[in-house]
Amino acid sequence: MTALKVGSESWWQSKHGPEWQRLNDEMFEVTFWWRDPQGSEEYSTIKRVWVYITGVTDHHQNSQPQSMQRIAGTNVWQWTTQLNANWRGSYCFIPTERDDIFSAPSPDRLELREGWRKLLPQAIADPLNPQSWKGGRGHAVSALEMPQAPLQPGWDCPQAPETPAKEIIWKSERLKNSRRVWIFTT
Repeated sequence: MTALKVGSESWWQSKHGPEWQRLNDEMFEVTFWWRDPQGSEEYSTIKRVWVYITGVTDHHQNSQPQSMQRIAGTNVWQWTTQLNANWRGSYCFIPTERDDIFSAPSPDRLELREGWRKLLPQAIADPLNPQSWKGGRGHAVSALEMPQAPLQPGWDCPQAPETPAKEIIWKSERLKNSRRVWIFTT
């Protein structure tokens, strides 16, 4: 079997989102990949690719947010972390030409909040992951569920027919007005 050259077209075709490896019964090592459309560091203006994982990215500790690392001489950025075997959530990438956001080794909470406020509007879903949508804050996210995650009907049965929202006019006697309201059934 021939090894694929990291960053080659055939190597990228072998990637379908995060890859994980079992460490023990409770933990997995998870590697995230991002392809720099501008190419290697010789051509690209991208300085950082921040990783934002819902429920894992810590906004309350004064710790440095996580950035992917470029594999030198390639268009490949990667980052590895450990996740619980039953974890499920969403994540996004934030490629940026700026390297001055989160520049302090231990940014304070205000700096963290301000940094994420600046970055999240630029967030992108993982282009390698087909399970992507707009998150609750309006930025793109992708789904990730570890092998032992409990059943989640909305994720485990994505082919289930979607029930369209029902529009009604809600009339308020007290407010003396009416509004269009959409009712979603899950």
